Amino acid sequence: MSVPRKRGIVDPLLLAGVAILVLVVVVYFFFVAPASAQTPEQKAKVYKALEVQLRPIKTKVCANESAIFELTVVNPLNNPKAYMQLTLMVPPGVVVYAGQGVKGGSGLVTTNLVAEPGDAVTLRVQIIALEPGQKVVSGTLYYWFEGESKQDARSINLDFPITVLRCG
Repeated sequence: MSVPRKRGIVDPLLLAGVAILVLVVVVYFFFVAPASAQTPEQKAKVYKALEVQLRPIKTKVCANESAIFELTVVNPLNNPKAYMQLTLMVPPGVVVYAGQGVKGGSGLVTTNLVAEPGDAVTLRVQIIALEPGQKVVSGTLYYWFEGESKQDARSINLDFPITVLRCG
């Protein structure tokens, strides 16, 4: 036999269920929905910049010897995957001799890199100067994060100074 219910009395379990449903809806609309509705540009504002270190290994060389630099890029753990393009402009009499995946043209070379969250990417660049003097190879590291447009890439300017000596 079932117990007859009195009119006008709300079942406590029903009331608790409705309260939980209201709480879930409020949390969704105030916390979850705004975060998922952000554009990539809005999300990018909270990403940390890449940490970039340009380390000269050998910068004082004789003509026809390699000057060596290491470029290390760290993508902080909280960031999404980072895509990068390094472009180097070399002055006359200077040649980019080596680097992982370096593609070249006359006076301008480029390479693409990818860094997962928390990863570091290191690129070793060897530069040969054919004539003595002070030389500067100018570079730009363009980067953008997964979900962003390449057109919104940020840039970091880099200079690779080299002293080329006339040796024996």
